[in-house]
Amino acid sequence: MGYKYKATMYYSDDETDKFLRDKAAKPNGKKSASHYLYSLVTRERENAASVELNQEEVGVVRIYPEYTSSRRIEVSGLISFIALPAFSLESKATQKRLDHKSLMKEIDEKIYQHISSNFNNPSYDESFLVVIKTYVTCYYNSNVSETGNCEGNFLANCTLIHVTRSEWARWWGKYDFENIQYIKFRDLSKSRVRKNMGLCQLAEIVPLETVGAFFIPVRTTAKAFPSDKFPFPLLKGVDITFNKDRVRLKPMNDTQKKRHFG
Repeated sequence: MGYKYKATMYYSDDETDKFLRDKAAKPNGKKSASHYLYSLVTRERENAASVELNQEEVGVVRIYPEYTSSRRIEVSGLISFIALPAFSLESKATQKRLDHKSLMKEIDEKIYQHISSNFNNPSYDESFLVVIKTYVTCYYNSNVSETGNCEGNFLANCTLIHVTRSEWARWWGKYDFENIQYIKFRDLSKSRVRKNMGLCQLAEIVPLETVGAFFIPVRTTAKAFPSDKFPFPLLKGVDITFNKDRVRLKPMNDTQKKRHFG
């Protein structure tokens, strides 16, 4: 069979000649230096194609299996927060936003208190606790009392992750538990998300909202277990900017006021 292309290799040292003859030997005892050289070229082409493929994958988000090593809790109770008088604000929208910020701050404090009372501080064994607020509901009395406070009741669904050294090592030191974030599914292709290169979704039981989810960023390189001390707990999750399927902060209606205040 004739070949369309041909290349000639020139060399002068004996060691190269011996090496090529040994490598060119076939199982049937025959030798073909050209076949051996062609196999080297083919291998180099495959390596080059693999490098090009890896370069094309830069910016691709890798989705890892759901993270299920977590615990779910509910925190609920009465709440009281300071609300500014309406006449001191420029608009009702501004008043509502500031009231909701104060409200969420108090809810965070209630969560801190609940965790501190019911879970041991893990810092003694060089571990840390991450708490992710996944859903928050609160109905409050929008009428400011004489003390300047608004009152209501709340319910917060939270996911707890206890990150020990063994849990850190289990995921090769690449799971960025300190920076868990909410991402909308439609944003997964955007550059600000792609920089993470990997995402692991937190498992949720029958999520009420399907627009997005909470993800653990997955680094491309390992990181040592953090030696610095985190707050107890490290609180992440929803805030007042989330949609009503994640955060529902509403003034009480008359029936709710009667049930709550009598």
